[in-house]
Amino acid sequence: RSDLVEIIGGYTRLKRSGKNWTGLCPFHADKRPSFSVSVATQSYRCWSCGEKGDVFTFIEKKENLDFIEAMEFLARRAGIAFERKAANPQRAGERDEMFALNGMAVAFYQDRLARSDDARAYLGRRGLLKETQEQFLIGYAAPEWEGLLFHLQRAGANLELAARLGLIKQRQVEGTGYYDTFRNRIVFPIQDTQGRVIAFGGRALSSDDPAKYLNSEQSALFDKSRTLYGLNFARRKLSGDVPAVFVEGYVDVVTAHQAGFTQCVATLGTSMTEEHARLLVRYNPRVVISYDGDDAGVKATLRAAGVWESVTAGVEGAEVRIARLPEGDDPDSLLKRGEVAIFQKALDEAISRVDFQIELVFRRHDTQTAPGAEAALTELVPLLASIPSLTGRSRAAQKIAYLHPTASYSIGRAMEQLMADAEAFARQSRVGPAPRDLGYPLTEQSNRGPMAEQPARTTGYRPGTPRAWGGPQNPVARLSLRRDAESAGGRGTWKRREREHEPLHDPTPPSTASPALTGVEKAERQLLRALFTPEWRGVILNRLHPDYLIAPNARELFHRIARTSADEEGGIAALPLLHAIERDEQDALAQARIAEEELDRASAGSGTEPTSSWEAMAGGERLSDFLRDLLDDASSVVSTEPLSDAVIVDCIRRLHTNRADMARQELLRMLARPDLTNEQRTECTRRYQQTIRSLRSSPPGSEQA
Repeated sequence: RSDLVEIIGGYTRLKRSGKNWTGLCPFHADKRPSFSVSVATQSYRCWSCGEKGDVFTFIEKKENLDFIEAMEFLARRAGIAFERKAANPQRAGERDEMFALNGMAVAFYQDRLARSDDARAYLGRRGLLKETQEQFLIGYAAPEWEGLLFHLQRAGANLELAARLGLIKQRQVEGTGYYDTFRNRIVFPIQDTQGRVIAFGGRALSSDDPAKYLNSEQSALFDKSRTLYGLNFARRKLSGDVPAVFVEGYVDVVTAHQAGFTQCVATLGTSMTEEHARLLVRYNPRVVISYDGDDAGVKATLRAAGVWESVTAGVEGAEVRIARLPEGDDPDSLLKRGEVAIFQKALDEAISRVDFQIELVFRRHDTQTAPGAEAALTELVPLLASIPSLTGRSRAAQKIAYLHPTASYSIGRAMEQLMADAEAFARQSRVGPAPRDLGYPLTEQSNRGPMAEQPARTTGYRPGTPRAWGGPQNPVARLSLRRDAESAGGRGTWKRREREHEPLHDPTPPSTASPALTGVEKAERQLLRALFTPEWRGVILNRLHPDYLIAPNARELFHRIARTSADEEGGIAALPLLHAIERDEQDALAQARIAEEELDRASAGSGTEPTSSWEAMAGGERLSDFLRDLLDDASSVVSTEPLSDAVIVDCIRRLHTNRADMARQELLRMLARPDLTNEQRTECTRRYQQTIRSLRSSPPGSEQA
């Protein structure tokens, strides 16, 4: 019952080509149709990236499922009953009954939410839309002690099984009944990767409640060390090049998904475990951690990064990065204020675990003083030793080498010493210091004492002093030797002199990769892409000033789209516009070439060098290429999720701020010129104010002028 053409058509647009169907490959950034689906053999193949298989292979790869899960996915889609055969048939039936009980609880909590003004008001203050609440099945548990219990009793449910699921709890006096587990809480159903509810999490509405968050207990369906909240929605996005983003709580996940960051997941009341990492690495070997910036958040971040690195050691492309949010903010507070671009920038500029720890050390110590630099090195050398790659260790050493005492006269010597100390520390950590060095007693009987009486293991590091290296005591000076040519006998003597320390430089060659798009460029492309849609075309044309755009091709494309008539639905077809732009460019190129040839013939006898402006025009970036990249490159936009008014306003605000900053910088450059008179300075300031008013679409009045 599962037709491969119909199923793949839900992921990419297919077009009949003879007996087969063709389209853009859903597994890579395909620009030309290279994906073929055979109706006869019910198989597919991409002639570009090499992906091939049948309907099960396709669902396994696109939905990130194993074979049995793919069968269950297709069976539910086709309306076929799918039953997992267990060793004990009674246990298999009990599992289905558990899912049914959780479904009843979801319906009950959603009904209570619809009846509670206070709960709906709370969710409104947290900025959660009604559509988002329905998507995540969010509900409300009233303060009553037996609301869900009576609901299950009326339905004839198995109360003992409900207690094992954690929906209700046994009263302390056995035999006196049950009571509800969740009371006066916003309830977040926890789903598995197939969208089935396996447990619940509750957020307290009262500040008097001792437990802010409460999760269901471990059960046959739920293991919190193997479950990630939001993964059932995030796994589709993680199947591409987008890394997962770890946030701290339920609300952070829901708010992030609502803002378009559907790659966000969260653990359930526990730090990241090895099971979490093994589960997530199936979807993508890269991850970004975006926890709170307080002390507890920093500790959880470093612990999670260490777990990820230990589990993914040896996995190709495995990487963990840490996003730094503004102080005092978390993902929920940022996105609730509509600062989508700031959160996106934090994800784009996420740094490695080592760089994050170096920043923490620099924040704790004043490295401008000798004691502060020494204390920083005491923490940084063990950090270097924790880096397994010598290349990574060398890069990190280069960032901190200036703290070493020997850096005052030789950066290279300082790096050598740091690398040697790191290797010695790593070797000591693997083998361990001698018992005598640790202060352990030498008799066998004394060594059998309790652990509390044993001396602590030494993990500190003390850098060498400048005197031990024969260097100067001034950390900002550098020693060099020179020959005194005026010495007696012409043999000369060596004298000592000081000179300023040379600046550090990066010996690695510059990267030849294309530079990443800035946040302003992403916002610009986001708005241009939205101009083709019927929902946002009119909104953007009315709100966006063309001068906000930073690229000349972007401004030209904006005017072309504005002059293009919309279709019946109110949108713009991109392909006809692209063809029209290409025809105009070919005509302009042909006219430039004809004019160039006539000019060359006219100047043939003058001896002047013929020009080649038409070749320069052909070699430059054309508007058609800009539009093609804009439509094909989904990674260039801020978010690939459906647009919202908040995203549009945020993109326009970023462009406006950038344009105002450019005008301000130009004014400052002009005012810095010493040859300007006071009248010229006043005129520059007046033109700057006029530019700002023009960008605000508010021409100056008579008094302001």
